[in-house]
Amino acid sequence: MPGHIPVLKNEVADLLNITGEGIFFDGTVGLAGHSSAILNANSTNYLYGADKDSEAIEFAKKNLEPFYGRFTLFHSDFRNIKNLLPPKVIAKIDGFLFDLGVSSFQLDNPDKGFAYAQDSPLDMRMDKNQSLSAFEVVNHYSHDQLSDIFKRYGELDNPARIVDQIVFHRKTKKIENTGELKTIIRRVAPQQKTMDPLARIFQAIRIEVNGELTGLEDFFDDLFNMMKPGARVVVISFHSLEDRIVKSALKDAREKGIMEILTSKPITAQDNEVKMNPRSRSAKLRAGERRNCLLLAAKVPAGHPKKAKGREVND
Repeated sequence: MPGHIPVLKNEVADLLNITGEGIFFDGTVGLAGHSSAILNANSTNYLYGADKDSEAIEFAKKNLEPFYGRFTLFHSDFRNIKNLLPPKVIAKIDGFLFDLGVSSFQLDNPDKGFAYAQDSPLDMRMDKNQSLSAFEVVNHYSHDQLSDIFKRYGELDNPARIVDQIVFHRKTKKIENTGELKTIIRRVAPQQKTMDPLARIFQAIRIEVNGELTGLEDFFDDLFNMMKPGARVVVISFHSLEDRIVKSALKDAREKGIMEILTSKPITAQDNEVKMNPRSRSAKLRAGERRNCLLLAAKVPAGHPKKAKGREVND
């Protein structure tokens, strides 16, 4: 069974207050590193967990066997939470955790084709049931479509030469594995210590295949409104696009009087954690708490010369 080191484990535990009796939702349960910590912290804690990866769900079930009867797992995207749990259950949850992006389990699994360090089939699907794969994106997306996702999700200013190379090579032979794609990209984009184009291209394809950013901000907007007063949400992101969305969603909710932001700046891994788990280096954690009350503007009678002051009412 693959090993797993949950990122920012102590920080997540503190912000979710897992030592107190509660109900929690882990939207990206993975191999259950964080979920295990939640259930182990208090014998009365209950956990709902979801993951798009069916293999991860199976491993999570095995890893959570010591807590039998205290968890429910769903093979599903966390964005389907309203279909997974009725509103009255969502309204009872004390803490929500979302560890966004691809997991170490997925990166290290050669069959999934997420990493370019090893030669693997061009797949990158977290959910094997979906039809769209990296093979389809690389071999069938138009020149303009590839350019768009490389700019939007890879944050490359000018990916034209890379796209030209991909389109040229696939005319004579389909690009079938990560090694072929890596070779093609390296011909026009040499390795760089920071902001390596190869890493950004693989990131862009992965995000496109799994729709990782699609509707993410809308999801958080909905979730914040469904949360009960005092409930907390913790989100860990691994690249700037995710972090930007989380930051924006929390800020908007604060301005609407719905959420309090618990992290003025994103929390990052300490040096000792980075040494143990180098992938934690890019992790950023943001957290918020549902407010107990909303600041509403009192109704102003028609023609009244002054705007009434806001008043606080129970949510």
